[in-house]
Amino acid sequence: MSSTGDPDVHDATGSIAMPAPPLYAVPAGMADPLRVAMLLPERIPGWVAAFIRLAAENAWIDVTVLHTGAAGAMPVPGCSVDLRALLAVERLRGRRGGVSLAPVASATLPQAVAAPDSGLDADPEGLRRRILGLRPDVVLALAGEAHAPMLAACARWGCWRLDGNLVHPTRAGLPLLAPMLRGEAATALELELHCPPMPPELLARSWGATRHGSFALQRERAFLKLAPLLLRALHRLADDRLALPEGALATLRLRPPVPALGMAAGARAIATTLRATAHWRWKRRQPQTWMLAIRRTKALLDLDAPVMGESAMLRSPRGYWADPCVVEASGSLLLFVEEWNPQTRKGEIACLQLEGNEVRRLGLVLDGPGHLSFPQPFRWQGDWYMTVESSQARRISLYRATAFPLQWQRLCDLVTDRVCVDPALHFHEGRWYLFANVAENGNSTWDELFLFVGETLTGPFRPHPCNPIVSDVRRARLAGRLFRRDGRLIRPAQDCAPGYGAAVVFHEVQELGPDRYRERVLSRLAPGWDPGLDGCHTYGAAGSVEVLDLHGRARAGTAPLRVADAAAAPVLPA
Repeated sequence: MSSTGDPDVHDATGSIAMPAPPLYAVPAGMADPLRVAMLLPERIPGWVAAFIRLAAENAWIDVTVLHTGAAGAMPVPGCSVDLRALLAVERLRGRRGGVSLAPVASATLPQAVAAPDSGLDADPEGLRRRILGLRPDVVLALAGEAHAPMLAACARWGCWRLDGNLVHPTRAGLPLLAPMLRGEAATALELELHCPPMPPELLARSWGATRHGSFALQRERAFLKLAPLLLRALHRLADDRLALPEGALATLRLRPPVPALGMAAGARAIATTLRATAHWRWKRRQPQTWMLAIRRTKALLDLDAPVMGESAMLRSPRGYWADPCVVEASGSLLLFVEEWNPQTRKGEIACLQLEGNEVRRLGLVLDGPGHLSFPQPFRWQGDWYMTVESSQARRISLYRATAFPLQWQRLCDLVTDRVCVDPALHFHEGRWYLFANVAENGNSTWDELFLFVGETLTGPFRPHPCNPIVSDVRRARLAGRLFRRDGRLIRPAQDCAPGYGAAVVFHEVQELGPDRYRERVLSRLAPGWDPGLDGCHTYGAAGSVEVLDLHGRARAGTAPLRVADAAAAPVLPA
């Protein structure tokens, strides 16, 4: 688990020389990159600049920015007096637009070139010739509303104008207020293309946790995804997966375009944020921690209707233990965990041995300058390997045991220069598949699950064509390794919509291949059997033992397992 359970991106502990690997595959059969011409005013929102930066990392897309010097954006409908009052209150609370709507000078972008005379009205014919010379597949416009029909005729897929709800510096994102007012745990950020007379086309969608305590924070966490969502929409266009008329004049907007918020929406939103803030402050004062539930049983969980049942509790003598992964080795049951060190305030990897009603702490497995968590040890061709979360170091590394279970050596890096959390490897039909949640643009690590494919254990790993394979805070982040049960391949995931690690969601993986991925939800396991618990987020099993970590207050009346330090940690035979 992350060091704080917070979705914000961690800082790197050191620089990585290798470039970040791409997250999106080059579309099959593509001969030339998708050419995009962007017509931008003098000042643009930060998320548009972030999109241009992300596009520069991908070989399948080529973006050219035409800096016009013009101003203006499409208007924002539906911003009533009380909604403007809400925005004013947010500013008074210090909740401003964040980096996503912060203005950036378009002329400073590396891809920027000046349009004729730095103005649309001065020489529209010169602008038309300049755009035709770029031979764009599509034009994206934040300026030049009057010239949009001319721009549409310059590109195969026409001109996409950006709606004011995407770019207005203060009033953007009003549709994101509706889930807050309805008390919904998750909010859908949906990017659609309106091209009359065709019905609107949904281009990309991602579900994130609703931020009930602040509309500005709700909008900022959602808008951090706009740059990746636009990139994914254009990836679909490059892959010929969008049925659009040629030379069309279209509007890129949020769905729904006009929020149906009802009467006094601003006043109701202010009341909602104040209640949510008070509840958040109360909850932070409650004594809560992570603990482990150990269940010995002849019948493992029914994944179609899971009930944890009777289990023994395991708590760390200091700090906490979480992210359990249980394995069998030479007749012993070993439990690899994240061990939170209250002195250094970071996670380390420890190994425990389960022996009846006693647990022996064998010792530390991995320690480093940054936070470590989510250990995933596995055996392959006679050797033991392991991946861990090391997002602060901006890498996914593969370790090999030199003296199992406590001594490990970093073998290689599978992914570098990216913030990835909860990675896990899975071998299937002759290939290795690496699952990991990625914070693509400083956004949440809870929401987007990416998949990488390699021919060997050490890679290289390439992006899966279906990336991201899940874009949903309710079921994206891994809750343990993939495993087989009753002939089915199961992917456990976290539901982080109500809060970090609120529940475990089990999926059946129906298709897994180098160019396909498909799964379906089976069930949801939440710790509703005890009112003192409010979350569980990692599940594992080996033999007849199941392990689940739990978050909340200590359960009264439950006898914990006794913990003892090992006098001398064993080296188990391979």
